[in-house]
Parts: sequence; structure tokens; C-alpha cells
Amino acid sequence: MATAHLLRLLSLFTGISVLQQTRSWTINVPTTITAVEGSCVVVPCKTQPHSQVTWYRYHSIKYPVVYDGRHPASVEDQFRGRTSVTGEAAEGNCTLVIDKVKSADNNLQVYVWIDLDSKSNQKFYDQTVTIIVERKPPIISIQKKIVDGEIFWVNCSVSYSCPFSPPSLQWTISPFLKNYTVMAFNEEVKGQWSYTETLHGLATYEIHNSKMWCSAKFRAFNAESQQIPLNILYEPVTVTLILEKKMVMESGSITVECTANCNPQPHAYIWLKRETGQNKEINSTERKMTFNDITRDTSFSCIASNEIGMGKSDWLYLDVKYAPVILPESSCRQREEALECVCQAEASPNASIYLTIDGNYTLLSPFSIVSTNKKNVVSGEIRVQAQSKTNISCTATNLVGSDTKQLSVDLQTSSLSLWWLAVLLPGLVALLVGCVMFIYRQYFTDRPPSGFVCNTGIHFRPQNESDNVQQEQRYSSVQRSQDEDTQSGTNPEVDRLSCVYDNDFVQDMIRPARAQQYQNNATAPRRQGEMQLQAKSLDCSEDTYLNC
Repeated sequence: MATAHLLRLLSLFTGISVLQQTRSWTINVPTTITAVEGSCVVVPCKTQPHSQVTWYRYHSIKYPVVYDGRHPASVEDQFRGRTSVTGEAAEGNCTLVIDKVKSADNNLQVYVWIDLDSKSNQKFYDQTVTIIVERKPPIISIQKKIVDGEIFWVNCSVSYSCPFSPPSLQWTISPFLKNYTVMAFNEEVKGQWSYTETLHGLATYEIHNSKMWCSAKFRAFNAESQQIPLNILYEPVTVTLILEKKMVMESGSITVECTANCNPQPHAYIWLKRETGQNKEINSTERKMTFNDITRDTSFSCIASNEIGMGKSDWLYLDVKYAPVILPESSCRQREEALECVCQAEASPNASIYLTIDGNYTLLSPFSIVSTNKKNVVSGEIRVQAQSKTNISCTATNLVGSDTKQLSVDLQTSSLSLWWLAVLLPGLVALLVGCVMFIYRQYFTDRPPSGFVCNTGIHFRPQNESDNVQQEQRYSSVQRSQDEDTQSGTNPEVDRLSCVYDNDFVQDMIRPARAQQYQNNATAPRRQGEMQLQAKSLDCSEDTYLNC
């Protein structure tokens, strides 16, 4: 009986000693945690103050070591150098950090053991943490509506599970995007972290449809975002007209398409047609138009409009093809014994010219075709011997049609004759003018001035006494003139008759007057006083009288 009591006491003592050595631990760890491939993963752990922490990989039989601070060599190869415990043990921090997370770490289960040498009734392997590994490329987002000339923004965000070292971001943008800035910020989202960069740039139509993306650089690899095209809204900056067919025929029809470099596409068009210097506007919603009755001087332009603005094309000048027309200047001229023929034709494309003489085509040697200063006008020239009946015709032809004209012959003097006429004509005119001036000067030089009185003694009315006195005075004047002429050695009769040579009537009248003059010569002195009364009367010779 005593023995049994002793055994009971021993058992009680032993139980008290075990209870004193057994300690209960409280561990706070998550059930699962997500890790980003290429980043690190932090497994939070919280317990009482302790001195030692060991992490194991869960295994049904073995105890693979993930982390052991006192025995690093015991750590599995796949985790050696990649694991660590952060925080202060005195504060109960038992957090595990696994660096450079790999895809092979996906679904890894780990658990912690506190103070391995102490006796504990806690089953730590029942509180495992499952690590889920994800590869998360950067996410790029952009402003919905971007207009040319305005500032726009683009975001690039990347998630990571390692707060100690966020990944870096790199941008791939169009070389035309020159003015831009980048801003960065971090934030925690559901136990992980997000790193975001925002790019602000100036929108221009040159970057329309160009692609942008960003890349996240982790420690082990790089991850790229998806590529997004830039949708820039801009007005028509280049408007072009395109002909559906290359050859345009006069009086035919054409179809023209108006294309515009813009975004969005035009919703309205204004077609401009210029013909014979006048413009015509046609409003339409169609980018293709058909025009009829085309003439050779027709041109087109187009104004395209969208919700941003409008733009105008350059003028499209049509190269209209038309049949030859022989111009009116085409003719033949006779030069001495040869005919020089010229034929001019207007056509598009340029015409080929053929001259025929009496129905026969000309040889190539005397015939030449030259271009002229006028657009689409060519000229053909030939020189042939002229015959009595020479018929010359001109034919102009191109791929559109032909035209034929009988050339008229312009009979003119030779070029040499015209040249001599051109040289001699000014001389003849000068000679004629000189003769006229000479006669004019002679006439007005010999003629007495106005108011001059000619006393020749020739009267046809009856003579009275006063008339006789005057006649005697005139005779005296005549006599004095004769005396003066005698002294000077000249013949007064010749001088007086110098103007008129063949007027017999005047001579017959002069001779009796001279006879009477000589008879009354003796009485001349007595009438000297009377002659003074005729101071204003002057003598003149017969030629002067006739000129009067």
C-alpha cells in the first residue's frame, strides 16, 4: 500500500515537471500569398519573442530546410542564398523573404519552427503558407480621345511583391513624340505593391497609328506590356486628287477621287471645277465624282472636311488629249522661183506633220518639223521649186485623229526686192521732201513782201491829167533805175524780164510804155516835186510785177 502511494507521488511530480518545461506558441501567418515572378516574396510571420527561427518546406516524410540562420549549409540548394528572415526576434518578428521568385516556386508550402531546442506542444507544420507565383507584365492605358495639338497622357503600371526593390520601367515611343514628361508613384494594393509611370506628351498627327508600349525590368528578366496604337484626331493635312484613268479625252468624261490624310475620314467635300477661267463649286458627301464634257483647259480641286477641320488640295491640271487642228498661219509664199511652205498644227499629244506636193509625200531631206514656243504646237517647213500649177497640202495626225488643209500660195515679191525697196524708200522720200523745200524757198524768197506796190506804168483805164502826172513820175522812176543799172554795169532789161520769159502779152504792153518814157524824159525834172508826193510808190520790174 505504501508502495502504491509512492508511485502516485512520483507520477504527480513528473507531471508537474513536464508542464513546467512545456510552452505554448502562437504563430500568425497567412494561409496563401501571391508572389510576382522575378520579384521577391515576403511571408509575414508574427509570434512571441524568441531566439531562433527555422523555416521548412512541407514534406510528408522529410523536413527540407528553407531557411536556417545557424546552419546555412543545411538549406536546400534551390533556396540557398535566396532566403532570409527580417525583423527583430525580440519583437516576435519571424517574417521570411524569398528572393528572385521563380516559376518553379509556384505552390510552394512552407512552415516555421520557433526555438527548435525547446520543448513545445505546438504542431507548427499544421500552419503552412502556400506561395502562388504569377508573371504580371506591365499594364498600359491611354487617354481615350487625343486631338492634334493637345496634351495627352499614357499610364504604365506594374505589380510587384518585393517592397524593397521595385522594377524599373522603360518606354518605347514614336520618334515623332519629342515633347513629353514622365511622373512615377508607388502604392500598396491587396498585400502587393504597384509602380506606375505617367507620360504626358504633345499630340501631333505624325504619331497617329504609331504604337507605344512599356517594359518592366525585374532582376531575372524583362516583361513587356501590350502594344497600343495611338489614335490621334486631326484635320485633313494632305488632300490629293487621283484620276481613275490616265488618258483624258476632250469632250469625254473622267472620275476623280479626293483622298485626305486625316482622322476621322472626311464627311463632306466641296469640289471645285475651273473652266475657261471660271470656278464652279459642287457640295457632296462622296469622295468620288464623275465629270462630263471635259475641255482642254479644265482643272479640279477638292476641299475635304471632318469634325476637326478642313483641308484643300492643289489644282489638278488635266492633260487632255485632242485631235490636231491646222492653224490659220499655215500657208506658202513665193520667193523668187521657189515656194516656202509652213504648216503649224496644235494637238495633244503633239502631231506628226506631212506635206504633199501634187498628191505625193515630201522627202525627208528638204522637210523639217520643229517645236514652237506655244504649248502643243509644232511647225513643218519645206522649200520646193515653184511650178505653174503646184498644189501643196498639209496633214497633221496623232493617236486621237487628223486634220488636212490645202495651203494657199501668197504671191509676193522676192525677199531681195523687198530688201532693196526697204533700203531705197527712205532715200526717195528724203529726195522728194528736199525738192519741195527748195521750190518753196525759191518762191517765197523772190516774192515781194505784203503791201508792196508795183508801178510799171501798165494801166488799162483812160488817162487824165493826174494820171499823166503819175505816169510821168513812174517814167522818171524807171529812168532813174536805168541810170543806176547803167552805172552798175548790168542790163536792166534782162533783170526786169527775169521772172517771165514767154508772156508776149505782157511784153507788148511794156514796149509802148517804154517809148513814151523816153519821149517824156525831158520833162522829168519839172515833175520832180510831184514825184515826192508818191513816196510810198515803188518801182518794180516786169518779173516782180508778175510775181505780185
